Amino acid sequence: MSTQNEAHGDEDTRRELTERELELALEEIVECILDHGGYPAQGRRQFDLYEYLIENRDSSYAWEMYVASMSSNTRAFEIRIVRELGEVERMLTKHLTGSDMVSDLANERASEEE
Repeated sequence: MSTQNEAHGDEDTRRELTERELELALEEIVECILDHGGYPAQGRRQFDLYEYLIENRDSSYAWEMYVASMSSNTRAFEIRIVRELGEVERMLTKHLTGSDMVSDLANERASEEE
């Protein structure tokens, strides 16, 4: 009996992911984290934005944003808020690039398209 082409069901049939698939998965995860404070948006979190920021960001930024939100002139802080959002997005992108979480999502999306 030949076992050369016999499938056992435990082989990894995943194909090599493209850079674009990984990039799209990374963007989706970062966007979810920024919109919902973690990933995934519902269910058991694989990534929590608040924990990440506590460990990786100076807490004075949080106080500055809190003061801005309490102010009656929040428009004065718009530029600072946009700049901070951009910085956190860059930090998340750098931190999550090449992560299993991104690869898993890219594989999931690729298998949905097949």
